[in-house]
Amino acid sequence: MQPRQSAEERHARELDRVERAFAELGMLPGPALSERARDAATEAGDRAGVELARGLFALAAPAIAGDAGLIARLIDRLAVELAVTRAELAEALLAATELEGGPADVRAETLLALVEGGDRRLTRLGFDLHDGPLQELLLLGEDLRMFRGQLVSVLGEHERAALLGGRLDDLDARLAALERGLRRISTAVHGSFLAEGPFAQAVQELTDAFAQRTGIVPALRVEGDPARMSPSQRIALLSVVREALNNVREHADGVRGVGLAIAIGEEGVTARVSDDGCGFDVEAALLEAAHRGRIGLAGIHERVRLLGGECVVESRPGGPTAVSLTLPRWEPSAGLLVSAGS
Repeated sequence: MQPRQSAEERHARELDRVERAFAELGMLPGPALSERARDAATEAGDRAGVELARGLFALAAPAIAGDAGLIARLIDRLAVELAVTRAELAEALLAATELEGGPADVRAETLLALVEGGDRRLTRLGFDLHDGPLQELLLLGEDLRMFRGQLVSVLGEHERAALLGGRLDDLDARLAALERGLRRISTAVHGSFLAEGPFAQAVQELTDAFAQRTGIVPALRVEGDPARMSPSQRIALLSVVREALNNVREHADGVRGVGLAIAIGEEGVTARVSDDGCGFDVEAALLEAAHRGRIGLAGIHERVRLLGGECVVESRPGGPTAVSLTLPRWEPSAGLLVSAGS
């Protein structure tokens, strides 16, 4: 009895996740229709989640026809929630009985969504490389150079100092080659910052890591309810903050103070990372970054733009520097809600 009950509980949680995915994309029908689709899916056992996705997709089809981007986001989300491939999920959605003889453009848009979704997955991979392994690689390089200085101060003119120095030069060269290789991959495919855990904790971890590396404790102010943000907004915001702090760290000469202010309200999200350092020519920096294959500043602009927001970098030689962003209020699009019909 216990194994069967555990399976039922697992299926119920899976159905909850499917409904949540549709709701967050503004595609969940009214309570009566949702309950009817859920009841029908429950009979499918291990396939309950897929069956519910098919039922809800059929109900949403008239409202989402022609929106391949929305369908792609749905397929991405449901594939994760149901632990199936995107192709398998798309096949199941298209096989919904209600779609037979229905809107042909929904079938076409669903297939197109597979292509667009694949492009976005490559984009996320590139940003993952940039915001994860590449940043760790830069920090490892800094640690290696710090260790070199410590070693010189300890060994002085010792006969083995030159031998150890040569070995460190080899390691430094290998790190540089690895960084260049990862940057080529990152630039080619693009990607995303994976945000896990509470938002406030994620922000604090970023500022703590910055303080540990630089000795400068950012003045931090976070206002509002993070629950107002969509997952994509949260990821974009944390990515911008991390990139801005990394830029400050890389050009920390003369920096005495760093500020980070985030406000989440009814009208949307605003954030600002500022420092009193020596500053730089923004246009020249962007051109140099593009020439070197670095997508940091350009990447955060693109992330925010895709969410309907704006990111602005303000600086000049002599400073100060500020990176600001705004994101619009997030809420399910009313135009995509499916009528309850009862």
